[in-house]
Amino acid sequence: MAFIRKYKVKGRVYLAEVESKRIDGKVRQKVLRYLGVDPHQNKSVFPSRKEDLALESSRVFGSVIALDFIANELGLYALLGEHAKIILTLVFCHCHDYRSLADVERWFHKTDLRQILGVEKISEKQLRDALSALANIDQLSLQKSIFENQSKICGEIRSSVVYDVTNTYFFGKRCDLAKYGKNKENDRSKRVMQIGLAMTKEHGVPILHQVHRGNIHDSKIFAETIIQLKRIGFRAGTIVYDRGMNAKSSILKLSSLHWKIIGGMPLHQGIKSTISKMDFSELESFRNRIQQEDTVFYGTTIPYQLDSVKGKLLILLNPRKRLEIREKRLKKIKAIRNAHAAGKVVDIKMKKYFNKSGGINSHAIKRAEKYDGLSILFTTGKLSREDIVQIYFGKDLIEKAFQCFKGVLALRPVRHWLENNVRAHIMICYLAYVLLTTFRFKLNNYAKKSSISGISVSRALSELADTYRVYFYNREQQKSNQDRKTLDSKLVQLSSLQEDILKAISPTLIF
Repeated sequence: MAFIRKYKVKGRVYLAEVESKRIDGKVRQKVLRYLGVDPHQNKSVFPSRKEDLALESSRVFGSVIALDFIANELGLYALLGEHAKIILTLVFCHCHDYRSLADVERWFHKTDLRQILGVEKISEKQLRDALSALANIDQLSLQKSIFENQSKICGEIRSSVVYDVTNTYFFGKRCDLAKYGKNKENDRSKRVMQIGLAMTKEHGVPILHQVHRGNIHDSKIFAETIIQLKRIGFRAGTIVYDRGMNAKSSILKLSSLHWKIIGGMPLHQGIKSTISKMDFSELESFRNRIQQEDTVFYGTTIPYQLDSVKGKLLILLNPRKRLEIREKRLKKIKAIRNAHAAGKVVDIKMKKYFNKSGGINSHAIKRAEKYDGLSILFTTGKLSREDIVQIYFGKDLIEKAFQCFKGVLALRPVRHWLENNVRAHIMICYLAYVLLTTFRFKLNNYAKKSSISGISVSRALSELADTYRVYFYNREQQKSNQDRKTLDSKLVQLSSLQEDILKAISPTLIF
């Protein structure tokens, strides 16, 4: 049986959860977990002898109380209805480390959520029922309400919107969302689904997400997004999108609704013919230099009309990327030449760089090098080159959002077969991301006046996950009572960093 042991180090009293084990015929104490400094080392709260004190449980406290506070502040308990406590248990677990519904049940009993939520236990059936209930909620209305609440907390102004689409693949084949489609690796051999995500440029506040079948093109998802943004209240502004979503119909729609556009353009033949007479070597002058964080571009603009939409193209040259592409190509050509000399089959895509006799076709290499390191952006806004680059390439925050979805929030290859379960699972990930972005805003806002500057949300959660509330009972009391009686519960003393993180969420969380 585990119990709490006190021990002194340099005059300070610490607590550890230990259990007795017989090793080589002798009873020895094995430390299960160090619980930190005794918060009442100068008080006679604990029984005087360690033999009188036995552990009932030690539960994760700091991280769950922080997430619960943010969920309350966002109004999630009211918005999610009667299943809110179970749904948010899933959401909180996703913010930590999620594997399966069974893991959620085990994780719940390791935390102080039973006290915080007033729920004694959670079963797998309750979790599945909660997922079903979540799937039946009007998700757009829910996201609209959450966005409005989060915008008030983060001081978000509705202006620039960053939008992108990613995909994840399925193990199962019975879900109607699972369709063969092109994924980010250009692999069409897997069943995938598409996930669109829109967020604000200023603070990265999530606005909405969508779930679509794997064979739906990005541009169609984008067209639906325009309508949904309007329903949420985005009447106009600037929308930033990637190269895969430049369908003319979507751009015309945005323009007619008075949206300004910044979008990547694929380097197709039409664009190449427009810029073919340009001398890109002349771009590399000081007046054309644009720095975006650690990357240096050289750029110029030219008027351009996409169908009836008037705007301009920003032609950007990245010298470092150009050199990397050229060196990679030349290295591959050299390797293929050696393989050809050895009688091996040459990659058909690389044949254009060789003449019929097997020699190097220098003209083909020169033609391929012409557009190396170029990026083309289209915009209808009256923005400077520097502003366009900052807004467009600053959209990596949405790539980080997708990384968070697929990594920390466990949007891994989907094993659920029922479509409603899949949609609910992704909504759980979305809600978790809402909590984490609010957490991040609070950390950044508080960091200006504390030592937690630069700390990530995952690091902050990890620090708080090491704070415990210890529940213990008196063995003498247990002998005189048939039922075990909890003597008391104490929060293990917080480190200065843990205190700062909790203060960033709310000073009321410091007890």
